[in-house]
Amino acid sequence: NHICPPCHAHNMGSAPLIILYHVWEEQPSGTRVGRLLDDLRERGETGSLENFRVVPHGHTLPVTVDVRDGTVSTLGRLDREELCWGAEFCELAFSVLYRKGGAMHFLSVRVEVMDQNDHSPVFPSLVQEVEISETASLRMHIPLDRAVDPDAGPNGLQTYSLSSNQHFALDIRTSGGAKQAELVVIKELDRELQPTLELVLTAWDKGDPPKSGSTKVIVTILDSNDNSPVFEEAPAVIELAEDTVHGTIVINLCATDPDQGANGEVEYSLSKHVPLEVQRLFSIHPKTGAVTLQGPLDFEENNVYEVDIQARDLGPNAIPSHHNLQVKLRDINDNAPRIHITWTPPDSPVATVSEGAPNETFLTLVMVSDADSGANGQVQVHILSGSGPFRLKQIHGDNYMIVTNDTLDRERQMEYNLTLLAQDRGDPSLSCIKHLTVHVLDENDNAPMFAKSHYRSILKENNTPGLPFLTVEAHDVDMDLSGRVSFSIRESNELGTPTAFFSVHPSSGAVTVQQSLDYEETHSYSFIVEAVDQGYPPMSSTATVLVEIQDVNDNYPVIHENFSSLNKPEGFLATTIRASDPDSGLNGRLSFRITEGKPSNLFFLDKTTGQLYVNTTNATELIGRTFKLGIAVSDMGTPMLTTRITLEVTFINFRDHLKNLSHDNQAQYSYTMLLAICLGSTFLVLFLAIALAKTFCHPDKRDNRAYNCRQAESTYPRPPRRPQKHIHKTDIQLVPVLRGRKETPQEDEAEALSCTSPLVEMLHPQESDHRQILRNLVRLSMAAFAENGSIELSSASPEVQQVSQLLSLLHQGQLQPRPNFRGNKYSHRTGAQDADWLSTKDSGHGESEMGDMDWDSPVDPVYEEGLNNLLTSGKCPYYYSRKL
Repeated sequence: NHICPPCHAHNMGSAPLIILYHVWEEQPSGTRVGRLLDDLRERGETGSLENFRVVPHGHTLPVTVDVRDGTVSTLGRLDREELCWGAEFCELAFSVLYRKGGAMHFLSVRVEVMDQNDHSPVFPSLVQEVEISETASLRMHIPLDRAVDPDAGPNGLQTYSLSSNQHFALDIRTSGGAKQAELVVIKELDRELQPTLELVLTAWDKGDPPKSGSTKVIVTILDSNDNSPVFEEAPAVIELAEDTVHGTIVINLCATDPDQGANGEVEYSLSKHVPLEVQRLFSIHPKTGAVTLQGPLDFEENNVYEVDIQARDLGPNAIPSHHNLQVKLRDINDNAPRIHITWTPPDSPVATVSEGAPNETFLTLVMVSDADSGANGQVQVHILSGSGPFRLKQIHGDNYMIVTNDTLDRERQMEYNLTLLAQDRGDPSLSCIKHLTVHVLDENDNAPMFAKSHYRSILKENNTPGLPFLTVEAHDVDMDLSGRVSFSIRESNELGTPTAFFSVHPSSGAVTVQQSLDYEETHSYSFIVEAVDQGYPPMSSTATVLVEIQDVNDNYPVIHENFSSLNKPEGFLATTIRASDPDSGLNGRLSFRITEGKPSNLFFLDKTTGQLYVNTTNATELIGRTFKLGIAVSDMGTPMLTTRITLEVTFINFRDHLKNLSHDNQAQYSYTMLLAICLGSTFLVLFLAIALAKTFCHPDKRDNRAYNCRQAESTYPRPPRRPQKHIHKTDIQLVPVLRGRKETPQEDEAEALSCTSPLVEMLHPQESDHRQILRNLVRLSMAAFAENGSIELSSASPEVQQVSQLLSLLHQGQLQPRPNFRGNKYSHRTGAQDADWLSTKDSGHGESEMGDMDWDSPVDPVYEEGLNNLLTSGKCPYYYSRKL
């Protein structure tokens, strides 16, 4: 095989690629003719070449093309004579579409079926008879039957030969492309000497080896009839339109015979050598010689006919005369153009194109044909306007392709109906209309669209887990998987809401809360829902969901034990009931009331502030009495939630209470103080001795007043009592000691002691020195007992209340002496120094122990006596309250 120029095309718009193959006829089925893939590779085609498909031409091909590699092979035994009867050149032409790099390409394949000398010339009959008068003139020609050889070229009929004889020679004429053998009289005949002659006529081809066919010619010599009919001058060739109607006289022939009587009467007939097809189409009147058309003509089937007409007289031994008439047909525009449309895949009922296809994308292959010839067979084709964004592009000859010439959008229009019009140039012109449906294939070019970009929902707290409360909607206009949307909550949620709280159904978009929510923890949640289609590549969009939690009255008011007092002109403030409700709005707004135990309106409770007042101006009358009040704290939610407590209020003499506390605990506190003093003194003497020893051992550093705890630690020979331990931050406590009231975490549960202002009023101006003594005593006591972090002082009367509290704490045993240790040194802080200092308890050798401590001097019991003397100047009623 070889590739004929132009032999290569880079695209379907340039000159088409033509590949020519040769194959001998008579090859068995499955014979490989060629391989298109190899031939394309030889011409420099690169990339993926696949999907080879034959474009149907309306007739069956005796060859097939493999889809994968384009192997051309025979479907059955090839018979050139059957495929191309009577043609000198036999070629099978067809078109092939193939895919290269995702685009369709076009090539033309031509398979020449080469002839083999597989047929011998054959005569119509094995014996033919010829009659001739003995008076026949010399050089008279007598036509014989033709031989037929279906082979072509040298393998076809080439010549004739005649057996040897004295009277006849052989003359070979060519008429209409066929060779005709005729007998020629070369010697006078004499019936009396030889009435018959038997000759052998042989037809030959020039194949290798040559083949031949023979027939026996029997020549009968008739008695004398001197003259034969002679045709008058008549055209040898006539032209006849193919649409000539039946019964039309084609030509009138006339022949004359000078003889008299029957010897001069002429009769016309078709020669017995005329083919049967011609005999069916034409007839001649035996008397008039009028040749009449008696069958339909078709230029496309046969455009020329050879009609052999003979005339003979009616006398004995008549010698016929012959006239060879050639009838040529003139083409009439009687065939409308035909349109053949081919698309891929061929099994698809409609043509398809992707909506994302660029301009000039191949859609279908269009081939037009017209059986007529000349202008009648020249066809023009175009797409009618309004058929869509497509145009017709000529490849070569009558081969076209439809390509896109604009962008497509399936969502705007998913189907186009193209109308193709093919029209020839005949007169009158004939046309053909073909409709083509084009489906636009969907691509994933649209992301899902949410109905709203922001969704807002209100959800009551304490909801049931698994409750769907919102449905998000998204629509994707694409088809199939590209339009199938699934929902999810984005894990990498930049809004900060844990995705475990909510979930979304992947197909319905129903948003479900997974946990019971609490308004008091978070008022609202925000998260992002993502909608993703299932196309390739997938496309997505997002929407923000805001879930606002609606408060429900689900929290009871909480009452805190934190009481205080404040003097009022009409009485005095006993305490303030503090309560809170974590709910919001009316659910968290509180109301206070006394439900029981309210004698003679002695107590008044403010319903909004919770302040409890004693409605009396003479508090001394209430000393020794105890009252129990039922207090209810309610919110204003629906339903209303209420918390109830019982408050016990006791009126007592503040001075007597302090004395009782002092006498009950004096012995215990004295023993504790003495023990602390003894231990502190012992350790102080021990550490002073160590310090003096180190000082005398290092006289060069005596003047150095700065103490380096790191150096002292490194020079210490070994731990005095236990192995060294690491210091943790939890081992160090910073205890702030304030000059006034000290706030501690235990404040809510401490007992509140308050003294009314009449005690302060009974202190005379000349007793200001007593006030200064009280202050100094308080400061000294705070310095001595600052280790105890539970000291709380009332701010209503600083001097009196602070002293009272100190005495009470002494008797209760809640005050302990505080160690004052720094590094490897012990120091003693005097009362003259400021009480606002911090103490750390570590020896520098690990975790502190009792042996590492020194104790400050305990508070002298004279404090108690002096304080009691100061308090004897008047009576001070006070109350004691505690939450029950």
